[in-house]
Amino acid sequence: MFNLGNLPKLADEFFSEVADLSQLTNSSLFLCRSDGVPLYVKNELNSEFDDASVGALLGGVWQAARAMASFIPNSSLEEEYRLSFDTSDKGIYIVPINLGGEEVYLGLIYFKEINPGMVKAKLREISWRFSEFWSLVNFKEEVQDSTLFNNITDEEMDNLFASTLQ
Repeated sequence: MFNLGNLPKLADEFFSEVADLSQLTNSSLFLCRSDGVPLYVKNELNSEFDDASVGALLGGVWQAARAMASFIPNSSLEEEYRLSFDTSDKGIYIVPINLGGEEVYLGLIYFKEINPGMVKAKLREISWRFSEFWSLVNFKEEVQDSTLFNNITDEEMDNLFASTLQ
């Protein structure tokens, strides 16, 4: 089951401890829900902006692009789409991440980039790794939650076996 309440904490842990963001200089990284609520923000831009506004715009532009893509003949939502709005050294790049049936968006605003292709490839790699990270953490939580006798006390165990011996 997808738990959005846990996602900001997991995103912070992933981006600070697991993901290598060293190649993403001169940029800002955003992870937001499909409704535009930001879940993680790493702002490296010199400009001032509101995280909630950027998240809402990021979610909105993705939804608009998806609606436009629906006009493409023989197109399928299962295909791996990404959105790029850029020049040779600056731009915006957005990729979707499917987390157990729920979609979130990972976006990057970058500038003064010598190799934008490398930055885009890095963002796609980060999105795949985040999806794997989420799956592993979510699987571990499901296993812990389904453990038999997870919260049973010693006294309850003694009573259980004492009643069968009498």
